[in-house]
Amino acid sequence: MSLVPSVASFDPAERGTPEARWVRLLEVAPCLLLPSCNVLVVSPHPDDEVLGAGGLIHSAAQAGREVTVLSVTDGEAAYTDWDGLGRIRRRELSDALGVLAAEGVSLHRLSIPDGQVDRHRAALFEAIDRRLSTATLLVAPYEHDGHPDHDATGEVCREVARLRGLTLWRFPIWTWHHGDPAQFATKRWGRFALDAAAWRAKTQALRCFASQMHPLGRAPIVPRHVLPYFTRSDEMFMVSTA
Repeated sequence: MSLVPSVASFDPAERGTPEARWVRLLEVAPCLLLPSCNVLVVSPHPDDEVLGAGGLIHSAAQAGREVTVLSVTDGEAAYTDWDGLGRIRRRELSDALGVLAAEGVSLHRLSIPDGQVDRHRAALFEAIDRRLSTATLLVAPYEHDGHPDHDATGEVCREVARLRGLTLWRFPIWTWHHGDPAQFATKRWGRFALDAAAWRAKTQALRCFASQMHPLGRAPIVPRHVLPYFTRSDEMFMVSTA
């Protein structure tokens, strides 16, 4: 996650939508099977890939799938007064992916400026497109998540999937916090069940992002009360098929 204060319309310090309201909506979603193809996870900021799809990354890598994480920005604007934050977040991401899978996960960084993904759509499109094959599952943020980088990344991924005829799994991040579950009842949801090893790997990987959860002298971007959205026994995706 990351916040751009001038455009963020929500405050993570607020309690947000109760997890119980989402559970009532999502518990009837059909199960998603582990894909038999390669997986490309596109993440606006370091930690979004783990929050949204960490269990999937672990499970796919353990099953021998080729998993690629495309990290769009370094998340350096999460705290504008923190020099060197981008470097810290890059290290946190590397550590987290190491927890999820000792091998089988490739990480590629674009280093697009945090908060400015919308200005670099063409470069992002090209970076995604050249890492795809006809048998790739594309995993990306929900395109109306409420953060400009998430939204721009999600929109580009939807366009790539449409043009290439690919299945797209979209994960919410901030939507869990500020969204109204009733407005999502008609979405095509899928539930990817995490076994004990995947759940444990994901929860341990999340702890690597100390800059977002326990920043010294700063309010956390990822406060404790949002973690139930990301420590479920299932990961929830909105599914678009070719």
